[in-house]
Amino acid sequence: MIRSLDRFTRNIYPGVFCAAVILLLTGLPGSFLPKPKTIIGLDKLAHLLMYFAFAYITLWGYRKPYQDRDKAYRRKALIITLTVGLAYGALTEIMQEAFIPGRVGSLYDWFADAVGTLLGVLFFYFFNQNRNKLKNESFHK
Repeated sequence: MIRSLDRFTRNIYPGVFCAAVILLLTGLPGSFLPKPKTIIGLDKLAHLLMYFAFAYITLWGYRKPYQDRDKAYRRKALIITLTVGLAYGALTEIMQEAFIPGRVGSLYDWFADAVGTLLGVLFFYFFNQNRNKLKNESFHK
């Protein structure tokens, strides 16, 4: 039990680090942020990229058990990461609205978070599917 808990905590570090960076950035007061006038939607792209990185890096931390386990484990890992990303995005938007001066929570920001999370999960899934196929093909030759 302790050994599996140690493995779990070691694998979770990349995702926790990424979540901490997101929390730090979303917790900055509005006066600390640049206000670009030229590109509309640049903040949505930033949200999308942050949550893409969050999802991919979280799954990357579990890449070894992900590749070594059955399809049910892989499906759970993808669904849990997607669910955590969606919930974390919603919570950061609520936090901004309620507690951060000069910041507002936005449904559009959360939507960008959700799309980024989904793309990160899908990118990890397809990248690892191809990798597993190549590994299996080279093993059977």
